[in-house]
Amino acid sequence: MKKYFATMLLVSMLLAALVPTVALGSAPASGRLMLYSSLPAPQLDLMLDMFNEKYPNITVDVFSASSEDVFARAQAEDGASGGLVLGGSLESFQSVQHLFTAYTTANAQDFHDRYAAESAVFTPIRLHVSTLIVNRDLTNQLGVNITGWESLKDERLSGRVAYMDPAASSPVSEQTAFVTSFAGAINITSPSAPSFVLNAVIAGQYAAGIVHEEKAIECQMSRANIDVVYSTEGAAMGASYAGILTGTQNEENAKLFLDFITGKEYQQAAADILYQRSVRCDVDFGLTKIAPTKSLKALDAKSMALLTGLQTAAR
Repeated sequence: MKKYFATMLLVSMLLAALVPTVALGSAPASGRLMLYSSLPAPQLDLMLDMFNEKYPNITVDVFSASSEDVFARAQAEDGASGGLVLGGSLESFQSVQHLFTAYTTANAQDFHDRYAAESAVFTPIRLHVSTLIVNRDLTNQLGVNITGWESLKDERLSGRVAYMDPAASSPVSEQTAFVTSFAGAINITSPSAPSFVLNAVIAGQYAAGIVHEEKAIECQMSRANIDVVYSTEGAAMGASYAGILTGTQNEENAKLFLDFITGKEYQQAAADILYQRSVRCDVDFGLTKIAPTKSLKALDAKSMALLTGLQTAAR
């Protein structure tokens, strides 16, 4: 009997020791989260899959549409349920800055310098880069060395350069305007489908193509006989952003989601699976011929104006 009571006393003591730990431990995150997203489906799906795997008790509702419709919906529901707006250019967020609440993710300390010090009202979530793919066999035959934007003006490349619509893959208006204007400066009247640009350059129908970086990496991964060229004058690039609407219900869940998608786990997965360039210094592609972000020079407004304003082909 004494042995029985001693055993029960020991069990009671152990249980009592555990109770404070359970009481003080944080409960798993739960509740709902509303997302207003203009992101491409593969990017949004990867975010949701990884987030729900880590936080299965949070139910995520999504309104997915074009950037214009997303911001219109967010404005229309201002003061209602709120939520997190995903995707859109810096200009889009700045134009309705009053709709958003300030929040700086702890991950900002790991962002590239150019993006780390921006407004706490919106947070960069990925980078967009326009680059060149070049068929070296054809350019060697033509006697042309393509090193950047200016070299595409060589008259020997007339009718030999194609481009894909930058607006179809990037929300960055400055980037889109530059690529479109530059295409006009070298007499390309309209963009072509990404698959056409890639296949035509690989096949030697065109000497070079202006493409979104993800497509250049796809060529690189398929071992196509092309070179990826990052312009010596600078790359047309920018970021897409996210922001938390003021008055958002379950605001902590919105912060949690923003922290997660700017964290290294998701950013590395997006680079590895979707070939998306990260805003973080500690995430890169690790592929040959694909420049690390720290070595990329971004085109400034003056350079863009000069490149698109010069109409005379280089000799």
